[in-house]
Amino acid sequence: MKPLVALRNLLIGLALVALSGCGGGGGGTPTPPTHGAWTLMVFLNAANDLDAYSTLNVLQMQQAATNPDVRIVVQWKQSKKVSVNATFNGTRRYLIKQSNGPNVVSQLVENMGTGVDMGVPQTVNRFVAWSKARYPADHYALVMWDHGSGWQRMAIKARQKPKPLAVSLDSETGHSIETWQLNQALQNEHVDILAFDASLMQMAEVAYQLVGSADYVAGSEESPPGDGYPYQNAFATFANNPTGTPASLSKAFVDAMTQYPQYATDKIEESVIDTSQMAGVASAASALSAAMIANAGAIDGIIPQARSNTQAYLPSSTQYYYDVVDLCHQISALTANAPVQTACANLATAVGTAVIWEGHNSHSAGSHGLSIDFSPSSYFKGVSSDYTQLAWSTPSAWGQWLAVAP
Repeated sequence: MKPLVALRNLLIGLALVALSGCGGGGGGTPTPPTHGAWTLMVFLNAANDLDAYSTLNVLQMQQAATNPDVRIVVQWKQSKKVSVNATFNGTRRYLIKQSNGPNVVSQLVENMGTGVDMGVPQTVNRFVAWSKARYPADHYALVMWDHGSGWQRMAIKARQKPKPLAVSLDSETGHSIETWQLNQALQNEHVDILAFDASLMQMAEVAYQLVGSADYVAGSEESPPGDGYPYQNAFATFANNPTGTPASLSKAFVDAMTQYPQYATDKIEESVIDTSQMAGVASAASALSAAMIANAGAIDGIIPQARSNTQAYLPSSTQYYYDVVDLCHQISALTANAPVQTACANLATAVGTAVIWEGHNSHSAGSHGLSIDFSPSSYFKGVSSDYTQLAWSTPSAWGQWLAVAP
């Protein structure tokens, strides 16, 4: 942690302790915040059409809150303007308390009232800083809970108007956090694990944005069920083994999804990326981009077939997300061009190094843990200005290929 960040968090922590000692009878020395092994932070933005699942997930978290050395804290927003069935109106911070019952019994630490915008990166940043100061720990994991659309904007209705979405759609404000804003959400607030309980976020374009901000990124190439993570299982792994390494414990998100019987008929894929290996993925992608451009005459004819053969995720006329390794295999199988085949093999190897855990069921059989945009230039030209805002764009040079792809 940077010295200035540590000082800021200490001051926030002292202020919180002082506030907690206010009222009632008077003085005394405030008790410093208790240091734990893990603080699991859930940025639970239910100010949208997913609000019905939020209470279910909090109840699941309560089942897993069995170890005082592993604190689970939630910033939870619901909105009566968005959903008449919301259980409260506004944003609240809870310390999750153990319960196997049907009611939310967790400790309400702070009622933030109405007006909090969960669709901007600064709100994430403040929540993480607050959580670290109030519940300091050896390690931190952050879950971002909401809709997701991979790297790019996607039009979905918010307050009856088409609005862009990357992740964390706040339908009350109409705002969402774009992929190129993710490092702002964690500015000066490094976490060991960032997990996306959201659709389509396990992409090269997304993971690269988090280099230096999160050591490991858990998420799905697919669009998982609305219920999201079975938290009673995912978080129980941390509670049962709080001294485990971040790398080993990150597998809990993969196991929770792939071993959950209720999801047997759904498209399930979950993986964990070591972000320290994403530079190698970007370099290999740049080499493949250059090889395909240089050998366009030899491969252009096979590109549409490669798309058709490759494991895709919610494919549509505006979404071209494909598993990187499967794509490399399909391109290599369809061409005899040696430079392109070599570049494909190198990219597949780089992805295999970056993906430390991966699991999927038979409904996503061609998955290997990381997807990438492989859109034709006819579509890409309309989103290319967004693509250049990604940290991934320059080192990967992938947009150069997409700009000419058939």
